[in-house]
Amino acid sequence: MTTSERIKENMLKNGIVFLIAIFLYPSISTSLGKINSEQTNDFLLIISVLFVAVCFANFAFTYEKCKLEKWPGRVLAHSATGSFMLLTLLLLECITLTSKIVYPSFHGLIFWFSILLYFGIFLYDFWDLERASL
Repeated sequence: MTTSERIKENMLKNGIVFLIAIFLYPSISTSLGKINSEQTNDFLLIISVLFVAVCFANFAFTYEKCKLEKWPGRVLAHSATGSFMLLTLLLLECITLTSKIVYPSFHGLIFWFSILLYFGIFLYDFWDLERASL
């Protein structure tokens, strides 16, 4: 399998993750709109712990240790990274939407920080795949 084919698979995976996150955004927004303002700080704490855990799992994973030349190895690797990236994106959505409730004046800043953070994780995923292809 060539590097360009692996990159195409990775782009497909990331596109699916992004579409799922966009599809789930309205239901997450509706659910978070029902949180009492007294509960938001506890909710943000829980989301932050989950976010740290999923980031650790994502960065601990490496394509270098996978058997990317075989189809099952690639599916397993893309499934693992896809689930980590989806969870990351959904947790960032939750953090951003909750920050709008708790800290409305900082919402724009937190939104852009979340975009930059996810973009970095997105680039890391491609970098790690490229590193494994060498």
